Amino acid sequence: MKRLSLFLFAVLLITLFSTCSFLYPLNPWDDANVYMTIGNAMLAGKELYVDIFDHKGPVLFFLHEWAGMLSRGSFVGIYLVEIVCCYFYLLYSWKTMRLFSSSSLVFPLTLLLGLITYTSDFFSYGDSVEEFALPIFAHSLYYMLCFVRDRQVPPRLQSFVIGIGVALLFWMKFNLLFFYVGGLLVVAVIAWRRNQMPQFWTVVLWAFLGFVAVTAGTLAYFVVHGTLAALWESYFMVNIFHYHGVGTNGEPPFWWFKLVKLGIWAVLMIPVFFLRVGKDVKWLVFGTYGILVLSFATLTVQFYYFLTLFPFFALGITWFNAPKTLSNSGEGAARKTFPLRGGLVAALVCLLAISTNWNVVTLLNGTFPRSVLQMASIINQNETEDSEVLTFSSYDTGIYQHTRHLPPNKNFFISSILDPEIKREQAEWVNSGKVRYLVREIGAINTCHEYYDAPIPANYRLVYDNEELFRYRFIWQPMSYLWNLTWPRPLLRHFMEPVTANQKMQVFERMP
Repeated sequence: MKRLSLFLFAVLLITLFSTCSFLYPLNPWDDANVYMTIGNAMLAGKELYVDIFDHKGPVLFFLHEWAGMLSRGSFVGIYLVEIVCCYFYLLYSWKTMRLFSSSSLVFPLTLLLGLITYTSDFFSYGDSVEEFALPIFAHSLYYMLCFVRDRQVPPRLQSFVIGIGVALLFWMKFNLLFFYVGGLLVVAVIAWRRNQMPQFWTVVLWAFLGFVAVTAGTLAYFVVHGTLAALWESYFMVNIFHYHGVGTNGEPPFWWFKLVKLGIWAVLMIPVFFLRVGKDVKWLVFGTYGILVLSFATLTVQFYYFLTLFPFFALGITWFNAPKTLSNSGEGAARKTFPLRGGLVAALVCLLAISTNWNVVTLLNGTFPRSVLQMASIINQNETEDSEVLTFSSYDTGIYQHTRHLPPNKNFFISSILDPEIKREQAEWVNSGKVRYLVREIGAINTCHEYYDAPIPANYRLVYDNEELFRYRFIWQPMSYLWNLTWPRPLLRHFMEPVTANQKMQVFERMP
């Protein structure tokens, strides 16, 4: 019954808070639209990394290709995937809490964790790699905790599933595997200390087989299509040597800012010291959580990266209902009645979560961004055989999704990679005379737009020009980074106010 309740709650959370849901007219996030555009292009026969490009891993695009099979013009396929991911995230968070408590408090706190996760700014619009990582991390963390706390070795099937999860992350966004680097090291040391190395290597073997199964299938795709070199160059070489998140999120370009970020993450680790758990559990948290956030130090951090830390919040059960014994043997747990003040706090958190969620608030207020639908309507009403569309010097606005067009070029949007080849290719297509419509989005935060900005050719006329509210971010303000790390935001509104800005949406048509 509780599993069914978790599934129904997952449906509710994704339906209300993900813009992939049918409640929302579109997903306004450029990254999500890039994924769907590439998935649809692959359905039409374009070769990934050869005919169409983004630097994310192939499994992410396979997923969106499947979603495109279900619906060419919407995110309904991703909506269904999100429900499944949310359910397993809640399920293994619930299981993790039950490791440390047997009280009736576990289930409502699981629901509360789900609400906090999917209403936070870190969830954003939905359809991020970090969101898909949630159930994978929660599953792996649960079985690592079983081993570290209770000496329970994962069954072979679950070890195999862990390997599958690792492979899926590796072929979507490989830097997320830092979670496993720390976890594997801690678990190995504990297994060695307990003389459990044979069991440890058995788990590693089955996990490796799961990893190989997914990897073999992925590589087979590129071998069959003769594009293995393109995979290596576009996914590995670009991400390792060329992608640095240039200029994103409005971070100051000062050498000391990375030290500030590390200081904030150090502060976020302090509660781990006070968890009412055994020392081995604490070491596991330090090894997984600590190394994962440490890996972010070299990047210009996007706020949604921190969504991957939410599975650790399940250990917060120890703050509400401490077990009687905290040794690694895992003996019984204390039962405490749910205090009235705890219920009031939970109710307040729920109210804050829903009332401050950007997606819900803008939808109810009628301020949800819809310019792309108006732009698509203009293009669709004037459809001809030469109605080629190009997102010129711009992000993917979702125009390809809503006009049912495919990009004419490989580099169909500007990215965080400063590449003169992208500029050259875009200019070549504009000058070719084959593109009828140029679509531009000039965001509230200029990331790489200035690098890729180019004047609109004289033979194009402006047919649509509008500004709409951009999801607010702090830009260059001293407390901006702390704001983006804090949930819920209203706690800081006594000290600062967010900066709102508009983004400009334009359509240009080639003159006869």
